[in-house]
Amino acid sequence: MGDVFDQFASLTLGSGAAAMVMGGPRPGSHQFLGGVTRAATKYHDLCVGDLDEMRTDTAALLESGLDLAEATFNDALADGWQWSNCDTYILHQVSAVHTTKLCELLSIDTSRVPLTYPDFGNIGPAAVPYTLSVTADRLSPGDRVLLMGIGSGLNCSVAELVW
Repeated sequence: MGDVFDQFASLTLGSGAAAMVMGGPRPGSHQFLGGVTRAATKYHDLCVGDLDEMRTDTAALLESGLDLAEATFNDALADGWQWSNCDTYILHQVSAVHTTKLCELLSIDTSRVPLTYPDFGNIGPAAVPYTLSVTADRLSPGDRVLLMGIGSGLNCSVAELVW
């Protein structure tokens, strides 16, 4: 059966997908500016969940995920994105350690990162849409909002909205 700690993080695997209805520009609507996605599938075996087992190498997943996030940000900079001064950063939140390290690595001001993990823990792939949902009433028209999700495959997507 293995160590329970090797299996615990795998319990957050699943779909927390959110849909976005896109249309032409309208007064008062939010604007999707675009984003960058990058994969590092060589790390696919760091988090496994199938019918036979669930296991996660949490330390390696953290480090590999941070490396991928940094590479994704570097790709974005090379493409001309300027994400260093967004008003709000909605991040995939696993824990205090993960969120703090990600903010330090990408020079994100932690006061601009609304946190949901202290109250709800690691809600996996639902973290980004859920955090955006509970933060929406604090956003003002024109705010630049950065969304970042990191999946255990490993995949990283970053997108910018103008609220």
